[in-house]
Amino acid sequence: MDAKTLVQTGADTWNSRDQEGFFATYADDCEITAPGFTGKGRQGLTDFWNAWHTGFSDNQVTLRLVFAEGDNVVEESVFSGTNDGPLTGPDGSHIPATGRQVSAPFSGLHTVHDGRIISTRLYFDQLDMLTQLGLMPTS
Repeated sequence: MDAKTLVQTGADTWNSRDQEGFFATYADDCEITAPGFTGKGRQGLTDFWNAWHTGFSDNQVTLRLVFAEGDNVVEESVFSGTNDGPLTGPDGSHIPATGRQVSAPFSGLHTVHDGRIISTRLYFDQLDMLTQLGLMPTS
């Protein structure tokens, strides 16, 4: 599977709640980073999966643009969902569900080796997401 298709498969399995399918797109010793999160290997993927699927059980990722050059893939996507479960803050505190909808654009940079993702770096505007959740003042 080429690098671009691998990222598309990752998004498809994420959206269909196919955890094993999603994990299969990653190497066993992968690294994943996002604002407030760093994980490695299967445990890192599990922690990442649980955080987002627990906090937003109806979430979806919509790929807008995927560009691949060799073993590197860049995606521009949107994460959307309803915050119907607790979130974990960067300090480990628990934030109760707000019941609010979010639509958060993000960018992902992925590195692929031997047909599996070895590194994912995600970037999104945390302040915008917290504002959409009603956790930040709007004025």
